[in-house]
Amino acid sequence: MQMGYIWHMGHGGHPCRARALAIVHSTGVFTHNILWCHCPGSLQQYLHFFQKLRRLTNNAFPDTVPDRYCELMRVSCQWRDLMNRKRFGFGHSSLVKPGPGNLALFCAACPQPGINMPLHWRHNWLIMQRYVVDGNFTAQHMNMRQPHLDVSLSDGLGYMVTEAGYQAHLSSAMESKDRSSCSNHRAVNAANTNRSNLRATGVAATACARHGCFVPHAVVDFQKGERTCSQLPRIIPT
Repeated sequence: MQMGYIWHMGHGGHPCRARALAIVHSTGVFTHNILWCHCPGSLQQYLHFFQKLRRLTNNAFPDTVPDRYCELMRVSCQWRDLMNRKRFGFGHSSLVKPGPGNLALFCAACPQPGINMPLHWRHNWLIMQRYVVDGNFTAQHMNMRQPHLDVSLSDGLGYMVTEAGYQAHLSSAMESKDRSSCSNHRAVNAANTNRSNLRATGVAATACARHGCFVPHAVVDFQKGERTCSQLPRIIPT
């Protein structure tokens, strides 16, 4: 170790190959070979940023600087929410409130009357929006120990549906427990699996069929695999 020798365990003893990544910056577009850091804790950017602030405040004794990491995370969430409201025209007036999906962008290429189509389009064209529905079973969410601390700043204003309305739909919807005759059909067989430790077993979204852009206020959480009642509120976006 003191001589600087590194034993590479993968790729036949050779270093892990870097990945070419296109970087779009204000100074131009560049392509560089990027080798991601896989050290433990490398993704804790906010924690590293705050530790650097503590060292800048008192480099000799950074532990004497008060720990304001939780406050930093809270303010960063509020700042992102304010900037998002500003981008969509709701940041300068408290009288105009955003509605469901108003803080999210839909596909700019799909025909949308009143947005990207002429006023008298009905006399010349016949249009139809087409949607696709798909789910991701790896986006699981564990149950929180203190769920009351998870305060949403934009509930139902982006791509996710409103939580209260969605939970009311799940409590009143009838569930049909179907089991696939195929021995390896995970999507259907997982619907009856009991996962009490998970708040959500996945996420499902509605997107435009032509361009693949997500539809605002049309993304929901899965509770038990691909339950049909979980998908019904977002089949027809509002």
